[in-house]
Amino acid sequence: MTNTQQTAEQLVELASRIEQLVGRIEYGSIELVFHHGKLVQLEKIEKIRLDKPAL
Repeated sequence: MTNTQQTAEQLVELASRIEQLVGRIEYGSIELVFHHGKLVQLEKIEKIRLDKPAL
């Protein structure tokens, strides 16, 4: 497998993972973490909005 093919497969996998994370978030964010120019981590922060305050 060439480097170009490997990079293309990695990009497809990354896009799929991001799509899965984004598809399930109502409120929140997705953060990509890089180390020395390489993506090393995906973080999902999800917020839950409550209609009425819980007492």
